[in-house]
Amino acid sequence: MNCPNCGSPLRPGAAFCARCGQAAPAPPTPPQPPTVHQPPPAIPVPGTQFPAYPPPGGVPVAPLGATGHASSIWGPFAGYGARREHVAWLLEGLGDRAEELRDTITDLFRRRQLPDAHVNLVVLTGKGIAIEQRPFYRIQRGLATVWLYVARFGQDLYVSQVSYIKGPLSVLRVLVAGALLALVGLSWINALVVFSTASSFSLGRWGSMYGPSELLIGALCCTGPLGSIASLALIVGAIYSIYRFLTEKDLLALLRSSPNEFQEDDIVSLEKAVNETVRQSADLLGIDRQLLAPGQAYRSGRRVI
Repeated sequence: MNCPNCGSPLRPGAAFCARCGQAAPAPPTPPQPPTVHQPPPAIPVPGTQFPAYPPPGGVPVAPLGATGHASSIWGPFAGYGARREHVAWLLEGLGDRAEELRDTITDLFRRRQLPDAHVNLVVLTGKGIAIEQRPFYRIQRGLATVWLYVARFGQDLYVSQVSYIKGPLSVLRVLVAGALLALVGLSWINALVVFSTASSFSLGRWGSMYGPSELLIGALCCTGPLGSIASLALIVGAIYSIYRFLTEKDLLALLRSSPNEFQEDDIVSLEKAVNETVRQSADLLGIDRQLLAPGQAYRSGRRVI
C-alpha cells in the first residue's frame, strides 16, 4: 500500500507515512458473512434463577396499565401470602428513561448475588374477566416475595415495589387439627362398636356384663359428643379453607402462623436489597438516586382482609 499524499510505499501496520507524516489509510475490512442477531444468554448467578431477557432496547416498556387481557379468579399476588408493604415512586419528566432503567435493573439483578434468591420476570393478571396484565419482577427468598414494576406514566416514570410474606405452618395448629381428626375417627369407631354389640344382643349372644365389648364401649362412650364437636369444627375449617383458596389461593391458610423474628429479617433484607438495586440502577443512568429514597416513596397500609 502506498501513501495517498506522496506515493511512498508504507510499511505493513504503519499508522503514518515515514516520508511526509500523512496518516495511513485504514486497511480494507474483509467482507463478513451475514449473521442472525441472537439475544445474549442470561448470565447464571449462584443462587439466582433468571430467564433470558430481551436485549436492551429490544422491547419498549409499556405505559402504566395493560399489556394484554386475560381472565383470572384470583388477584395478581394470590398464593404469596399477606401483603406487608407497598411503596411507589413517580419521577417527573423521566418517562423516556423507563426502558433504560428496566434494562439496567435486569443487568444489575444478573450481576448481584442475592443469597438464595430467585429472580424472574412474570406477567401478572388482575382478578376478573378481560382484565389487564402487567409485567413484574418477582424476587423470592424463603417465604418472602418482593414484586417490582417499572412503567411509563405519561411523561413520568413510575416504579412500584410491593412485598408479601407467607407465614409458616404452625405446629400447634397442625396438632390441633390432628387431634380433631382423631376424635372424629374415635367417634366412628364407637358408633361401629355400639352397632356391633347391639347386633350381638339381638342375636342372643350377649355375654357377661363386663365382657370386652362392654369395656370398649365404656372407654369410647365419651367420644360421641366430642366427636360431634370435632366434626363441626372440621366442617367450619374446611369451609374457611375453601374460601381462602378461592380468594387467596392458599388452602392451608388456617394452619399458618405469624412470621417469626428470623422471617421478618428475611423480608426486610430482601426489600432493602431490591430497593438498593433500583437506586443503583438509577445512579448508573445519571438519575438522582435520592429521588428513589424511602422517604420520597408513597406507602400504602397493610391489607386487613
